[in-house]
Amino acid sequence: MRKNANHVLFISRWYPSDTDAMLGLFVKNHAKAAASAGYKVTVAYASATSLELKKRLKTTVITDEGVTEVITYYSVSNSFGFLHQLIAWYKSISTAIKIQGRPSLVHAHILTRVGFLAMLVAWRYRINYIVTEHWSRYFKENLSYKGFFLKVFTNLVIKNAAMVTVVSNRLYKAMKEQGLSFMPVILPNAIDTSMFHIIDKDAGNFRFISITCFEEKSKNLKTIIDSTGELQNAGLDFELIMVGNGTDKQMIEKYAADKNVRVNFTGTLSPAETAIQLKSSNCLLLTSNYETFGIVAYEALASGVPVISTDVADLKEVVDVQSGIILSENSQPSLTMAMRNMLTQHSKYDPQHLRKRVIETCSISSISNQLRTIYQDVIGN
Repeated sequence: MRKNANHVLFISRWYPSDTDAMLGLFVKNHAKAAASAGYKVTVAYASATSLELKKRLKTTVITDEGVTEVITYYSVSNSFGFLHQLIAWYKSISTAIKIQGRPSLVHAHILTRVGFLAMLVAWRYRINYIVTEHWSRYFKENLSYKGFFLKVFTNLVIKNAAMVTVVSNRLYKAMKEQGLSFMPVILPNAIDTSMFHIIDKDAGNFRFISITCFEEKSKNLKTIIDSTGELQNAGLDFELIMVGNGTDKQMIEKYAADKNVRVNFTGTLSPAETAIQLKSSNCLLLTSNYETFGIVAYEALASGVPVISTDVADLKEVVDVQSGIILSENSQPSLTMAMRNMLTQHSKYDPQHLRKRVIETCSISSISNQLRTIYQDVIGN
């Protein structure tokens, strides 16, 4: 089989599918950016599902915005789940190569399993592979990166990769602290600025918005409820919209109800619906204890919406006095003060200024240029 000089095969641990349309959207944006750079991009993905039997180990092939997605669904509902997963990965990768041709480069997203698969494919076809890491498991607040064999295989994948990219300097430092040695390339997540853009807002109530997975350990959502309650009790007039779902959603809803805090919980929305909610808001709240990138903050800025955020990922380099507030500490009094200041001073933020920084650094067109340089260098070597 002849190698296609412009074919890049993406293998990702997370990717949008019928099982979860929101999972790994940032990887899909990287794929779109690669396609925009002039490469033939194929994504191979195995999606866990509890769907009806007829969809198990079924492979779908869809072309969307220049990206061919090959997704195989495998069962997680029986003792053969791991075997089904291996079969699903084999079907997706082999189908992708069969219909699109031998790749010239493999681009793996999210270690470790798919990195090992990328290494095997690269060895099979005598080509290079690169890795992009997005996962927060290396942070001491999370630290799910543990186990002897996991660390051995992760080091093996990184050692043999032609390049390792990470989405933020803070993620690289966390990986380095866990004993992973490599020369990093910072490759931000790509923001779809055609979806997230500035619109004219209604002249009604001021609206704070939180867009998150409801997982209290990492997202610290009770702080938002407590600060909102304090400001509502002080007579300040505003709305709070909380978009998303997760294991702790019912607990947070009950927490808000018990404290008599007025919140609009939307549940899971489609990407387009989420963008509408964000663009219609006046300020984004991000209270995470840790983030690798904080993509929702960049989506807010692209929409001309200022941000109040904890000091996570590399947001301190982007969210300055002209685009929002980085909290001095991750605490309820600090958030309450920032929200109070935003309510009285939000008119000072220039939406066009907020959007310009995102377009220059992490729009799909900007990441497309960066990927073109990376691919030309790696494929050439």
